[in-house]
Amino acid sequence: MGRSGKAKMGLMMLLLTVSMLVPHHCVGAAITCEQVTFLLIPCINYGVFGGTVAPSCCTGIKNLDAAAKTTEDRRKKCNCIKEGAAKIPGLNYDRVNEIPAKCGTTCPYKVTPDVDCSKVN
Repeated sequence: MGRSGKAKMGLMMLLLTVSMLVPHHCVGAAITCEQVTFLLIPCINYGVFGGTVAPSCCTGIKNLDAAAKTTEDRRKKCNCIKEGAAKIPGLNYDRVNEIPAKCGTTCPYKVTPDVDCSKVN
């Protein structure tokens, strides 16, 4: 198995592990990092490898946007994305920031390793 194959296998194992650990429902008023992770898992493949954005990624983004009703929710979402993205080897932040437009929505901030989520409204 080549380097690319090993990277893809590692990513798939990470996704499988995360999907088993994350609750598969969203309960409660405040957004949790587990919910953010679960909704955005389908976006990881595009962020790392490019290609086509999965429809399930767009659905996750739109559901997450709808769930983030308060400023506190949006800041929490930002921090969860920032922290989660930092843990994904090979993530291309330029690709990540293309996803909202490809899904027909917007993001009021650029996802970067040093985004200041306290300024998100």
